[in-house]
Amino acid sequence: MLAYYRVMEANERERDEIALIAGQAIACQAGTPSDSVPTRLPSRALVVDDSLVVADVVTALLRRTGWTVDVATSVDAALEHVRSVPYDLVVCDVCMPDGGGPAVYYATITRRPDLTNRFLFITGNVDDPEPWRFLAKIRAHVLEKPFTGRALRHALIKVIA
Repeated sequence: MLAYYRVMEANERERDEIALIAGQAIACQAGTPSDSVPTRLPSRALVVDDSLVVADVVTALLRRTGWTVDVATSVDAALEHVRSVPYDLVVCDVCMPDGGGPAVYYATITRRPDLTNRFLFITGNVDDPEPWRFLAKIRAHVLEKPFTGRALRHALIKVIA
């Protein structure tokens, strides 16, 4: 019975976290507190990662919490999306073969300065100081690979809060 209770408690916490992410996403859309009626649903997110495995994990969590998600596997594809879709959140790999996070970030905020603090960067590159200098310079929200679903949820909450 004790094991069942812990599983139930864990599931309730996860539902609460998912509800929090979804509620904050709706509130950020409306620009009002989460108990107000939102002006636009659902929220839009762009996931940029050259690893389809990582992109799929992030996309699945976001969709599960009510986000509409587009995926780009290159900088060029990400920039095409940003030009044509009004995103509320960008989850982006820092290091990609064609420029990665810095290229996406600077090109995006040139067009959409309101997204400056709406980036969550994901990185598995802990040995190279260059990406970390970029992340520190812009005071980025960062999630290190490998990460758990719980860590991703907490990072998303920080970005959309």
